[in-house]
Formats: sequence, C-alpha cells, structure tokens
Amino acid sequence: MEQFDMQVMLPDGSFADYIVKNERDTDDYQVFQGETALVTFAAGKNGEWSVVDNPGNIDGDLQARLREQLKGLRS
Repeated sequence: MEQFDMQVMLPDGSFADYIVKNERDTDDYQVFQGETALVTFAAGKNGEWSVVDNPGNIDGDLQARLREQLKGLRS
C-alpha cells in the first residue's frame, strides 16, 4: 500500500492535514484524517476524480479541494 501526506487549504484560510492511501494497481484512493476514513475517490482515465464512498459525509467544497490536490498523484 502506498501512503501520501496531503495538506488542503480550507475556506477560512487554515490548513488541514490528510493521509491518502492507495493499493498498488488500483484506481481507488482513500482519504483519511488521522485514523478516520473520510472519502474514497476513483481516478478516471480522463484525469477526473469521482467519489466512490463518503463515510465522513464531507461536503462538495471539501471534495473539490481534495480533488485538486489529488491531481498531482496521478496523471
């Protein structure tokens, strides 16, 4: 399993730390805050990211911010 640290700027200008985990040879990337799973994104062939699971019930704004950061992990 690969693991990456990611930092995202929130709407109030503060930053939040996240951990991204990915099993090799899969398109699914799980985002955690600490030990808590927040959301799983699937990397599309066209460079887009779609939500597969949202156990943390994160809103659309945070999803968009996380997607922007994930673009650097996969082309």
